[in-house]
Amino acid sequence: MLNEQDNKNMMDVVTNELDEPGLLAHSRRLGRLRFPESIEAGFQAYMHRKMCSRVWPVAISSIGFMLLFIWVDYAFLPASVHQLSITVRVLVLLLVCFSLWYANRPGRVAPGAAFNTATLGYVCTGLMVIMVILICRVQQVSVPVTHDGLYLILLSGCFLLGLPMRNSVLGSWLIVLGYLTGEVLIGSSRQMVLGNGLFLGCFTLMGSIGAYAYEHMLRRAYLNEQLLQAARDRAERESQGKTRFLATASHDLRQPLHAMTLFIRHLEEKVVEPETRKSVTRLAESTHLLQAMLNSLLDISRLSVGMVRPQLRHINLHGWLQRLLAGFDVSARERDIELLLDCPPRCALYTDPMLLERLVRNYLNNALVHAGATRVQVVVSERDEQLRIAVMDNGCGLSRDEQARIFDEFTQLRNPARTLEKGVGLGLSICRQLQHLLEYPSGVESEPGQGACFWIEVPKGEWQEEAQSAALPGSARLQGRVVLVENDLVNRQAMETLLRHWGCEVECHEQGGRLLRGDRRDGEVDLLLADYHLEGDLTGLELIEALRQADIYTGPAVLVTADTSNDLARTAEAAGILLIYKPVLPARLRRTVQSLLQKGGAESKVMI
Repeated sequence: MLNEQDNKNMMDVVTNELDEPGLLAHSRRLGRLRFPESIEAGFQAYMHRKMCSRVWPVAISSIGFMLLFIWVDYAFLPASVHQLSITVRVLVLLLVCFSLWYANRPGRVAPGAAFNTATLGYVCTGLMVIMVILICRVQQVSVPVTHDGLYLILLSGCFLLGLPMRNSVLGSWLIVLGYLTGEVLIGSSRQMVLGNGLFLGCFTLMGSIGAYAYEHMLRRAYLNEQLLQAARDRAERESQGKTRFLATASHDLRQPLHAMTLFIRHLEEKVVEPETRKSVTRLAESTHLLQAMLNSLLDISRLSVGMVRPQLRHINLHGWLQRLLAGFDVSARERDIELLLDCPPRCALYTDPMLLERLVRNYLNNALVHAGATRVQVVVSERDEQLRIAVMDNGCGLSRDEQARIFDEFTQLRNPARTLEKGVGLGLSICRQLQHLLEYPSGVESEPGQGACFWIEVPKGEWQEEAQSAALPGSARLQGRVVLVENDLVNRQAMETLLRHWGCEVECHEQGGRLLRGDRRDGEVDLLLADYHLEGDLTGLELIEALRQADIYTGPAVLVTADTSNDLARTAEAAGILLIYKPVLPARLRRTVQSLLQKGGAESKVMI
């Protein structure tokens, strides 16, 4: 006996052993109605479930016909005959009920035992009908009794019960041979035996062919299901492989780019010779292009495999857009483009700020770089319970055909040379996927020579009062002691060099064990910067939380990481730890460090 969990485990093992080429090979050898042992067990269980799915029609028809013929025997046959026939019919009825109960329990009865039990009930029913027919022939009852009732039995065994072909054919021919043997034993004429045998044999042959076709069809359906499952498993493995690749690529590629960005920034601040400064500036621009390309490629890949999940919250829109547009001031001035904002002062959104920023940023970058415009404007308007954010330009515009093509990956309409200054053609493709992810209505309105308007509609949010923050002087030297925990030597040296150049005292560690043990020189610490992936058992996040729990350090902390997973972002936010991603722009790193040092300076010093 098999329990349901064992049967499921057996099916899982069988499925895991299959591969698509092997299944395709078996699909070309179905004529033998026999799989290799590794597949046959699974098919037998599959066919058993199919047989059990028709138990109620089989039960109702079998029991119904049994009861009907019991009444017919009682009503039309002499007492000397129907006493015996009804007794036999009742006994066979009990056997049929038992076989129906026993055989139709998938997962609890082995398929082979279920098929054999159902076949036994089928053959016994046929033999019972044969006995009644032959008794009526011997007794010469007034009501003519022919072998026509056997056709119902054979029809049931070949087509209704759902037995395997071998069981069905064997049982049917046993019934036919039993009837013909009975005819011979009661002394029927040779012509009658041959005539009845010809009709019953032809009918059974047709039933055998039907049973063969039924099992052949089931075996093909089973293989198709297994092929579908194998393809689904392969797709899941490929998706998981892509996820692992993206996680590895995102971390490993961002690490050296982060160090490169910081070293270049240090060179920019140290070099004074004009020609050298020009070369360093070009190097910085190339690094920024490489960073943008990497971010675009990783973003489109992460979106395509479903790694991104929206994190919704309320944000005030006007200040958010002002800060976003401020990052495009230099790019707009270099191209002599007027950058404008038209937004109500008190409006809010309920959205994922990071995803929405990427979406609007890509629209702005597309308008500044590709539209050939002299004016780009962000316009916010109310639409019922939505706010429409539109990025409008007065550039060259788009035809109907171009409006459909621009959202395709790696498409650039006016960059035939594929110059890197204009990107790699993924910005609007990322926008389309972000719109689908966030489920925001969107569209583009444009005519050739009349500019373009890219718009999205975002749900309204709740306005929240914001504290006014004082402007930070960008060129002032920083003051404070920073503890840097970074396992990568090059990144550690780059961060240390830049922080010292800005005026900070820097203490570096490869892992956090010494900090937890207090094995360091004494002194007050104003800021803790930690990478997420560290040597040893603790991550940077776990190190910060452990230091807080032990009251060793409770001041401001920043987690600097190349890991862009949503789970890490949610965990860091819940712990109140600021998260910045590698490669971080030096200007942003300076603003963050300066802000946190001033915040820490206003509080009491903490010891670590």
